[in-house]
Amino acid sequence: MAETMKLTCKLYVAACLPIAAALVVGGCAGGNNAAGGDPWARADQITGSIREPDIPGRAFRLADFGGTGDGITDNREAFIRAVSACREAGGGRLLVEAGHYLVNGPIHLTSHMELHLEEGSRIFFGSEPEDYLPVVPTSWEGTRCYNYSPFIYAYELTDVAITGRGEIDGEGARPWNRWKDLQGADQRLIRRMNNEAVPPEERIFGRGHFLRPHLIQFYGCQRILVEGVHITDAPFWCLHTVYSRDIIIRGVTYDAHNLNNDGIDPESCENVLIEDVTFNNRDDNIAIKAGRDLEARSLGIPARNIVVRDCRFKGHNAIAVGSEMSGGVHDVYVEDCTFAGTVMYGFYLKGNRDRGGEVRDIYARNLEFDTTRSTIIIDSNYKSEGSCCPPLFKNIYVENVRARMATEQGIYLKGFSERPLDSIFIRNVEITSARIPMEVTETDHLVLEDVVINGQLQQPAPPETGLIKTVSPETGREVWQITKGDDPSVACYFEGQAFTGDERYLVYSSLRTGKWMLYRVELETGVQEPLTFAEREINGDDYTVMPDGERVCYLDGWEMYANRVETGEEELLFDFKGHLPAPPRFTGSFTNDGRYTMVFISGDTLKAIYRTDLETGEVLEVHRRTEGRISHPLINPEDPRVISYVPGPDTQNDMTLPMEKRARTWKVDLDAGTDRQFLTVPYGFRATHESWSHDGSRFFFFRKTRPGWSPVAICSMDKAGGDLRVHFESDTIRLGHGVSSRDGRWFISDSQEPGSNELVLVNLESGEAQVLCRPDASITEGHDAFAHVHPSFSPGGNYVAFTSDRTGTPQVYVVPVGDLTGSGVYAQAADPEVGKRTFFTNGE
Repeated sequence: MAETMKLTCKLYVAACLPIAAALVVGGCAGGNNAAGGDPWARADQITGSIREPDIPGRAFRLADFGGTGDGITDNREAFIRAVSACREAGGGRLLVEAGHYLVNGPIHLTSHMELHLEEGSRIFFGSEPEDYLPVVPTSWEGTRCYNYSPFIYAYELTDVAITGRGEIDGEGARPWNRWKDLQGADQRLIRRMNNEAVPPEERIFGRGHFLRPHLIQFYGCQRILVEGVHITDAPFWCLHTVYSRDIIIRGVTYDAHNLNNDGIDPESCENVLIEDVTFNNRDDNIAIKAGRDLEARSLGIPARNIVVRDCRFKGHNAIAVGSEMSGGVHDVYVEDCTFAGTVMYGFYLKGNRDRGGEVRDIYARNLEFDTTRSTIIIDSNYKSEGSCCPPLFKNIYVENVRARMATEQGIYLKGFSERPLDSIFIRNVEITSARIPMEVTETDHLVLEDVVINGQLQQPAPPETGLIKTVSPETGREVWQITKGDDPSVACYFEGQAFTGDERYLVYSSLRTGKWMLYRVELETGVQEPLTFAEREINGDDYTVMPDGERVCYLDGWEMYANRVETGEEELLFDFKGHLPAPPRFTGSFTNDGRYTMVFISGDTLKAIYRTDLETGEVLEVHRRTEGRISHPLINPEDPRVISYVPGPDTQNDMTLPMEKRARTWKVDLDAGTDRQFLTVPYGFRATHESWSHDGSRFFFFRKTRPGWSPVAICSMDKAGGDLRVHFESDTIRLGHGVSSRDGRWFISDSQEPGSNELVLVNLESGEAQVLCRPDASITEGHDAFAHVHPSFSPGGNYVAFTSDRTGTPQVYVVPVGDLTGSGVYAQAADPEVGKRTFFTNGE
């Protein structure tokens, strides 16, 4: 074993870290789209970031080192001498002139080197396995090991290229094809070593074993170029890059017809461009991989940032991801490719229960096929041997696909019941003839648009109900779980409205596609459908059903959109570019006529609130400051001239400040031309989580002790700051967020009690309260993202929606409350005199 070569992935990881950090800081981690919502702009960013090899200008001729292209002479020693001279000189271009060059053994490249095959040249390799020893570090079917050397091998190199118009011939039929039938025991052994965590240094194959070597392999390299060469008949995979980055494969052609002659296998690689390649291979033309099973799951090194374009495919399978994908595959872009003759599977994503891993954010467009077995296939259960780790396939986008024939399925989608395929978007697909148009099982959130197979427009099967109906053991009341899964889903913030006016639909947002999207659920049936697609950026819970009860409003960068909930029809309401200095935020606050809404900016240098007139297009700045922050800007539902907001930092807990410096809420009155304190509580108390009543006559808030949460009271005052009322008080529960019903009779609130988080319904007239259920969210002191329940009332008062992470991640729930009955827990009537107490001041 060569002492200088050790199995590692350290070069790739070290090289990866700066870019990975930059992607996260820049907001471009997996699932990311470029500004403006076009995911394909991200592909341009990737290709623009790839750095080509830096090769010195000096040249070396193989002939000067004894190279002879007579097809008989062994050129192994000539290559060793030439590469050594190139290394000692600091790199350069090694020219292989026209001729046929037999090489009995591997060619090991060096850094800053270009192997250039001139037109008419052919390198072909001998068939004696002993010539490819000693064993070297490699990856075989996604597992690290020591094995026979790849025929052309680059190990932990920087700036390395293979170019020209010559041919690289693996002569793979002799004797390597016979090893396919002999490899079974070794194949089982290496897989067992992987899953039993045998140290890679002990996974030694080679002499006496039958794992076929690769033709060309780059292991742990940076800045790779393979351009123009013709590749034929490899013993195993043709061109394999492992733990490498900044890779360009361009203008390569193939005629590789031995068993398992994959064309290009980028495994756990980053920043890859494959373009203008002509394939003719007896296996996957391109197979994007990320390691196998336990080892790859432990390493966690994904394949990512890969662009494939302008390629011509022919052979077994065209474009595949997997099945070795345990480290994860994401941000892959395939476009403008054609497929000649017959291929088995066209666009093919595959995994199985042994793998685990996540394949997400895969984009493909403008693909033309002739004949396939299946044109578009996503299969979670490819040759499974175990059951431990079902993979996740999510956020797959395929559009503009044409195929003449699919001899089996036009589209085949298969997930697992415990891990369905998730968020599959297929648009503008036409398959002239398919024996089975579509076969879909265990797939959540499938969207088909203009998919025509056998002349028929295809529609996804009606979704299964998303409602999981349970009964609260504490109260006996029904609780409906609307969403489930590993990704957060949330109901809108309590200031917004999550239900349509007729109470037929609930709208929620979910991160299941890697970015926030809106979905609707029909409460009667539980059927769920997406309302927005990947090009629309939703900011978590910043959305609301509009006052018309029919459309849901949200922001996407500069633009405000409204989608009709029943049909999904989208409308651009307003474009703030040119009106504001930066993209705004949104709290879902509207006047009841739907004409006015509020947006705000709370950045590092500017904090401002703007009232927008959707009829006239007027954007009016109503407040500006340069320090602190702004939150909760709310417009009075019946008076667009009155706007409340909360400045920051919150100074209520500072007992050394004078009263006029401790206001929780300020109010802008456009008629009076004032911007002044609106809500200030006395020393020892603080106010939180304010909201307007539906008719705009009352301003609700919580009064709490400082710095604790209880005793607590639900209070309100009129819009002038007078007529102060206490509707409910408790010494024990810790109310957090709440909102009143549209008729003004009820108030729903969550409780900020760690380990005992109740959803409390309060009768504002009598002061009686009842616990509906205990959401068991992971409430902690302060505000953790989406940890709070944030309940909201339906317009008719028949339902309450809330968010809870009782199953591990935030999910959406609904409680029917139309009967307004309960166990009477905390049935504590407010003191009839309490509304007359002057326990706070309105700041006037």
